[in-house]
Amino acid sequence: MEVLHPAPLDFWQAVADACPWATYFHTPSWASVITKTFPEYSLASFGFMFKDGAQAVIPFVVEEKKRLFRIEKKYKSMEPGVYGGIIADRELAQAEVDEIIQSVITMKHAGGRIVGNPFKTFSFPARLKKKEMVTQVVDLTSGFDMLWETFSRGQKSNIKQAQKKNVSVRLAATEKDIEHYVAIYSQTLKRWGKKAVSSYPGEFFTNLFARRDPHIKFYLAEKEHKIIAGIIALAWQHTLIYWHGCSLEDAFKDYPNN
Repeated sequence: MEVLHPAPLDFWQAVADACPWATYFHTPSWASVITKTFPEYSLASFGFMFKDGAQAVIPFVVEEKKRLFRIEKKYKSMEPGVYGGIIADRELAQAEVDEIIQSVITMKHAGGRIVGNPFKTFSFPARLKKKEMVTQVVDLTSGFDMLWETFSRGQKSNIKQAQKKNVSVRLAATEKDIEHYVAIYSQTLKRWGKKAVSSYPGEFFTNLFARRDPHIKFYLAEKEHKIIAGIIALAWQHTLIYWHGCSLEDAFKDYPNN
């Protein structure tokens, strides 16, 4: 197995394009937004080429810290605490997974974290510390009409209330739309206070939108031409991830997020 470190961007992109379990968080596009927003990180993905021509990647960003006599590296797959881990252009045998992980964990003066991917699990060495996390997954293949039947009575009522109150949904189209989204997010953070588990700078959202990537969708809920809520959905392969959302407190009565 040949190791490419850092993995060339075209190599990384080709593997993300071919991998059926990859998410948008595994793409060079997402990692590039991270490094543009947070200058302490740089791209540091590992690429792997097998004898049969198969290719794999572990997307990483890395943070370097100077110690007394060395530079310590912290690898993250992927920031900020989103899905990471191995992607490949074919299924991998356990021996191949072992070889990939071994090449990563034997680096000197380095440590890090890999967040698992709920759409593909791998068996990693017991020496790696594990922490359980939860992802909720909804199968959309049955179509909306069938999904509607599974909604709770309360959820159906909330959606109908939003419709009656003339809440409409559209895609963000301008930088001004993103400024409104960031302003609503700022108010949401104030409302959450210490309960907030994360906080992102407004630049993060403007950098995402600036890519004009069709896989990134900013959905905005409006009433009387005023943006009152929004979500960010990230699409890749067969997966649509609801990653982020916010809303105005005085708009709760209009059920915009529903």
